[in-house]
Amino acid sequence: MNYFAYGSNLNAKAVAEWSRHHGHRAPALRKSKAVVLDNYRLCFPIFSEYWGGGIGDIEYDAGKYVMGALFEVSTAELEVLDKKVGRVLDSQGRETGTYKHMAVTVSPIGRGLAVQAVTYQGTNAEKNHIPPTQFYMDSVIDGSYQAGLSMMWISYLKSFSTQVGKKPQAGRG
Repeated sequence: MNYFAYGSNLNAKAVAEWSRHHGHRAPALRKSKAVVLDNYRLCFPIFSEYWGGGIGDIEYDAGKYVMGALFEVSTAELEVLDKKVGRVLDSQGRETGTYKHMAVTVSPIGRGLAVQAVTYQGTNAEKNHIPPTQFYMDSVIDGSYQAGLSMMWISYLKSFSTQVGKKPQAGRG
């Protein structure tokens, strides 16, 4: 299945470190394709113990866009990513964790047809900004370079104010 990554999951090394620390086989996040999600914007309304600050989310905003990477993942790999981001289903199958699955249509940068993918969106109704730590933003920026995202997008990521933080600790993120 197609998976659209836009935050720290862009960074295959960070995902592998988290997976190894939590005893999971790391998803094979290789051969990404740079894509755009139209009519959404990147925001940081979720606090992460692991990162020690705000982490990325997407919010509907007509005319804006979010760049990210499209990966082909297996169901088992998506389940590991679910655990990493704190996706939880209650006994009735409702999304109650930090993030929920969301179906999106993304378009490749350059040529190509739009494709359907799954991504994550925060379940928190409050959308207050929580500054991310520099460690988190460095991970997102490194992943953006790995995915071949545009320098304009990377400059945009660098424009966010950050807070001082510690290196990530065990937990979700």
